[in-house]
Amino acid sequence: MRPSTLLRSLSFALLAANLTPTYARSSFYESLTSHDNFIVADGYGPDRWGCSFTDSEVHEMDYGTRITIGRDSDLKPYSCGELIYRKEDLGYGHYSIDMIASDVVGHVTSFFLIANGDTEIDVELTGLNNRIGWMNVWHNNRQNPISIDLPFDTSRGWHNYSFEWRRRYIVWSVDGKVVLNRTDIPTTNPDDTNYRLVINSWTQINPEYNIEWAGRFKYPGNGKVPQARFRNMRYRP
Repeated sequence: MRPSTLLRSLSFALLAANLTPTYARSSFYESLTSHDNFIVADGYGPDRWGCSFTDSEVHEMDYGTRITIGRDSDLKPYSCGELIYRKEDLGYGHYSIDMIASDVVGHVTSFFLIANGDTEIDVELTGLNNRIGWMNVWHNNRQNPISIDLPFDTSRGWHNYSFEWRRRYIVWSVDGKVVLNRTDIPTTNPDDTNYRLVINSWTQINPEYNIEWAGRFKYPGNGKVPQARFRNMRYRP
């Protein structure tokens, strides 16, 4: 499926090496019309991806955030984008966002919580099949993805995607309806590591690497700019 968390998380070189003391975690809401509370990734990207992150592909819009795919990278065939929420040491609770996915084959739209190289909880949408959502948990550098059939096209309107993470389970919901409940994959206690919340949009071009998951990206030749859209990011402990 995707490259390993260690490869793809070059974007997390900015994360602090030392954990801060445990504190009372509080709710937050981000409309995503402003990136003041985010790190905009720039100048790097996982080895096996077809793009590297550039700040030119991350756009503040009146509805939220638009992340595009372009040709601004000096490192890869394409440029893509990522936002890392500045708040560190996130914990158990309910995480949600509204997204409109790309409909371009090989283009991935993602919302995830990550403790680099340890545990990751994902919602991922791909342009290969816009009626499937991928719900995934990485732990100890192994991923455990499950595809969920959706009753709509993820590229044709706003929908809410969320996960409820607790000590012994993770529950994913779409538009407020539970679609998956997992108790079989352990996750690291948030008091023992540093979790960060991320959105990104990227391309897959290597045909040898699980191409059946997202498909092989080719930039559209009709003037269309591949894009993913995000708004209303929330956390509730």
